[in-house]
Amino acid sequence: MNFPLDSAADMPEEHKMALGAMLEQMQIRDSLKMYSNLVERCFRECTEDMRSKSLSSNEEKCVTRCCEKFMHVTGRVGMRFNEFYTEMEKAAADHLQQQQQAMSGQK
Repeated sequence: MNFPLDSAADMPEEHKMALGAMLEQMQIRDSLKMYSNLVERCFRECTEDMRSKSLSSNEEKCVTRCCEKFMHVTGRVGMRFNEFYTEMEKAAADHLQQQQQAMSGQK
C-alpha cells in the first residue's frame, strides 16, 4: 500500500522525501518479516528430520504447497484490506462532502 504523499501538500520537500524513505524502509522490513515467517512456518510443518542435507520428495511437495498457500492467503488478505481501506476512504470523503454541504447551507 502506498502512502498518499500528495496529501501532505504543505509539507516541505525534504520532509516528504524523509517520509517516503521511512515508509520504504518499513515496507522492506515488513517484507522481510513475512519471508521469515514463511520460512519458519513451512520448515516447521514440512521438515521431518535433519538426517539429510537435502529435502525428501515429500518434504519438497509440502514446502511447495505451504509456500503457495501462504502466498495465496497473504494475497487474499491484502486484497480484502485494500477493499476495506477503499470503503473507509469513500465513507470519509462522503462524510466530508456532507459536512461541506451542511456548512454551505448555513450561510
